[in-house]
Amino acid sequence: MNISFATDVGKIRENNQDYVAYKKIHDDELFLVLADGMGGHKAGEVASQMTVNYLIDHCEEHEELETSNDVKIWLNNMIHDVNQEVYEKSSKDEALEGMGTTVVIAYVTKGHLFISHVGDSRAYLFKDHELKQLTVDDTLVNALLKNGYITSEQAKNHPQKNVLIQAIGVTDLLNVSFLDLPCDFDDVLLCSDGLFNSLTDDQIAKILEEDLSVEKKAQKLVDEANVYGGFDNISVILLEGGEA
Repeated sequence: MNISFATDVGKIRENNQDYVAYKKIHDDELFLVLADGMGGHKAGEVASQMTVNYLIDHCEEHEELETSNDVKIWLNNMIHDVNQEVYEKSSKDEALEGMGTTVVIAYVTKGHLFISHVGDSRAYLFKDHELKQLTVDDTLVNALLKNGYITSEQAKNHPQKNVLIQAIGVTDLLNVSFLDLPCDFDDVLLCSDGLFNSLTDDQIAKILEEDLSVEKKAQKLVDEANVYGGFDNISVILLEGGEA
């Protein structure tokens, strides 16, 4: 499998509050994580970096993960632990008060792809020329849509479409998503909202179809998002070469 990531401040923001990293664990585990921070001054930058560094630093510290439920509990515990770390830091420093971040994780091992997330950073799977969104955004608009208060058409351009209902460091109780999928894909893409708010699914898929290295694809996704939007920080991690 080949991995690459790219990140850019975009055309509007003064600083980049996204943070991305990955780690190869032994010969049979890959751990990828992306976070999109929020908060005044540089607080969001602190929250996203704290979250990613914590998860990368602790992702090797687990017992034998024999079942899917073992993985679910492990990821859930790590996310809750870093949630507490970020919350405590923000409560002790007035300059960081109210900071938070999204997070999305991909963990690949033993023929399985596991996904967990909080917030509206996304995971996509690209296979057989089709791009599929794996995660569901933790937004107010999605909650309204799910409960029948608005239609899908109204949701597309809703003025509050970026309002999160949960994020790392902001709430005590988190509803962490979890997916267990076969490791059978052309590409797995993790990204912040700066990508999918600038490019359509078709535009993303077209880039993933190109005969380019994984490094050039990742960079082109970010570059094209700047061309067609660039109103936020833009970050991606691209993993290619999966097979069942």
